[in-house]
Amino acid sequence: MEAINIQATEETPKIICDVKGKISVTGKSLTEDPIAFYHPIHDWASKMDSENVVLDLSLDYMNTASSKQIFTLIELVKKNKAKKQFTVNWYYEANDEDALDVGKEFESLLEIPFNFIAHS
Repeated sequence: MEAINIQATEETPKIICDVKGKISVTGKSLTEDPIAFYHPIHDWASKMDSENVVLDLSLDYMNTASSKQIFTLIELVKKNKAKKQFTVNWYYEANDEDALDVGKEFESLLEIPFNFIAHS
């Protein structure tokens, strides 16, 4: 399995999927076709064979359609049979209560603990 490294654009986040089990999604996700954009990342996450997975999510903004794809990404990692330990780090602007609320909702719906990390 090969690593994925997608550079950020004005509408899409930077995504790194490391073969050692680290997935990083950073920036803005405003893509008009999030299903097509996130499909290779979802496919990679469902097939990875890492026992220890760390998912770093640091999105300045995501539209509703993208949030569904981020939720699906977390869900796919959670269901991956190879993983034994799964850490979700949810980074958000210290004054952005909406971003924190989205993370807390995902945490509740997926029934896995998130690490919430505020930054300025």
